[in-house]
Amino acid sequence: MTKAAHSRKDSADAKADGKLPNVVPIRPDTDIDPLANFGVEGAVVVAPSPRRRVSKKFLIGIVVSVVALGAVAAGLVYARQRTNQRSVAAPTPVLEHVILNSRPDGAAVMVDGVSRGVTPLDVMLPVGAHEVLFRNEGGERLLTVSVEKGTRVSENVDMPAVVASGQLDVTSDPIGVRVSVDGTVAGRTPVKVRNLTVGHHVVVVSDGATSVTRAVEVSAGAAVSMFISLSTPPGGSNGTVAIDSPVELRLLEDGHVLGLSNGAPLVLLPGKHRLDLVNDALEMRLSRVVTVEANKTTRVPVTAPNGTLFVNASPWADVTVDGRSIGVTPLGDVSLAVGSHEVVWRHPQLGERKKTIVVGAQTPVRVTVDMNSR
Repeated sequence: MTKAAHSRKDSADAKADGKLPNVVPIRPDTDIDPLANFGVEGAVVVAPSPRRRVSKKFLIGIVVSVVALGAVAAGLVYARQRTNQRSVAAPTPVLEHVILNSRPDGAAVMVDGVSRGVTPLDVMLPVGAHEVLFRNEGGERLLTVSVEKGTRVSENVDMPAVVASGQLDVTSDPIGVRVSVDGTVAGRTPVKVRNLTVGHHVVVVSDGATSVTRAVEVSAGAAVSMFISLSTPPGGSNGTVAIDSPVELRLLEDGHVLGLSNGAPLVLLPGKHRLDLVNDALEMRLSRVVTVEANKTTRVPVTAPNGTLFVNASPWADVTVDGRSIGVTPLGDVSLAVGSHEVVWRHPQLGERKKTIVVGAQTPVRVTVDMNSR
């Protein structure tokens, strides 16, 4: 009997015994073998693993992951490059001296927009071009300074002139009278005359019938108050006061400036007046009580007080003051009239030296020279 015949016989016997399973046909529209879970005596029929279709979402997820990993890798490479760049030390700039001067001194200086101080100024600047701005009350000056390696730069700038000014406040009795300063009408009392240049000014106050002329000294940044009386007492006239002084004095009454001693006589009401005679530079402050008579001029003589001079020289010298010999150094407690004086030192081998000094009424003046210096 052939093998095939035996197989058919065995199958028939098994079927007769009821041991064979029912045959399940495989449908062509499925990929799953229905016999995969069935067993036959002593043997196991293994079905192939089911084939699953790959979805589009899965593929997109893979692509996104790959792109993200690439971006992370690129970021790590860039960060490493930046770290390497920062690790390289920047070169130290080369600095050179720059001297900045202005006429006059005291101008504020900005270099490349940064404040560096006031002139005269010595700064260290990197090699290259720099924008330097000088500024004072008069204005500004801007220039470009080129700094080269191994050089020392010096710049001198003439600044705009600072015009110093002061103010004059004029009041009068009666009020409402016309005021002119240096020939220019300034208004009617009470009046404030601003931006007057420093120095002497002539003030004229007039009501049409009577005029009063005064001299006044204006200081930088200061306000000078002046009071002028034009009132005439009943049945009488005003009088005038003239001050005779070897030095210039400001004349005040009750704190108001009336004028200067070397100016026009003061026009005052008849009667007693207490006048203050002041020169701050010479430390002078005197008071005088003056009786003014109508239609008369009262003269007030003033003798300037003396100050003290101490004078010395190295190694020694003959000294003269205003052409008058006062002896050989050292000299002390030399009494001199207040004001300016010329002092001359002479040495037979070392020559001559000269200085102008100002002697005040209170503080002693001490002056010395080195005859060996030139």
